[in-house]
Amino acid sequence: MFTTETNSGGVAAAGMDGQGLIGGQGVAGIEKTMKWKLFFFIGSLIVLVTGVSCTLFWILHLQWAPAQFMTTLFLLLFGVLMVVLDFPIPNPTQRDWPNLVSTRDHCYKFVLFMTRFMGRGMWYLFLATMVFAALWDTNISWFFGGLFTFYLVLLGAIALWKGYLISMQLDKARNILLREKETGGSLDHYIAPTQPGLNKVQFKALLKNLTNEEELFSDDDLDYVLNALSFVPSSDGIVSREEFNYWVTPGLMLMV
Repeated sequence: MFTTETNSGGVAAAGMDGQGLIGGQGVAGIEKTMKWKLFFFIGSLIVLVTGVSCTLFWILHLQWAPAQFMTTLFLLLFGVLMVVLDFPIPNPTQRDWPNLVSTRDHCYKFVLFMTRFMGRGMWYLFLATMVFAALWDTNISWFFGGLFTFYLVLLGAIALWKGYLISMQLDKARNILLREKETGGSLDHYIAPTQPGLNKVQFKALLKNLTNEEELFSDDDLDYVLNALSFVPSSDGIVSREEFNYWVTPGLMLMV
């Protein structure tokens, strides 16, 4: 079974290293890798700039268009929300950034799909349609409408594709475990009944043992997987026994 010789102090230390969102966003879904945070931050700035510019345009050019004006206000609101979520600060803490951490905690609590690559990809594709409608369809700026929409569509499509690839790789390991269960086998040799869960190293070893692939996931990708397996947005970097059992339950593929 995949256990390690660690005492309770070691387990506690491991939990502190992966505090997740609440009070210390060490492992917060796709917020971990700075390169992705920068790409998403640029996307959020595009949405915010579009919302601000379009709001000012309709204020200066008053006309009876309540639906268009409300759409612009929603775009502005989404832009502010995305800037807060994607502001490129590595691992903000409650002590240094209390307002930022608190806002992100609430966002991840109520919009959990934002911790998933596929969820974020679909979200940016949706925002791309709003930006296109706000700038291109209204003739405010065809150039920026096309440019901004192209970036958001590209970003959303790449995030969606990356999430799909990680999900497929993870599901390959799950199917091996499901076949073992269907033949009457027990999964206790992977995680013991008395074992609280598998940490990152142990889960990586499990995947390697199942698929015979040395590097099925990079370290960053494995963080995304652990976050997707977690029942709560504040992933502690450990796959609990309950989360493991739920993962190996027959059903749809887990979306990362």
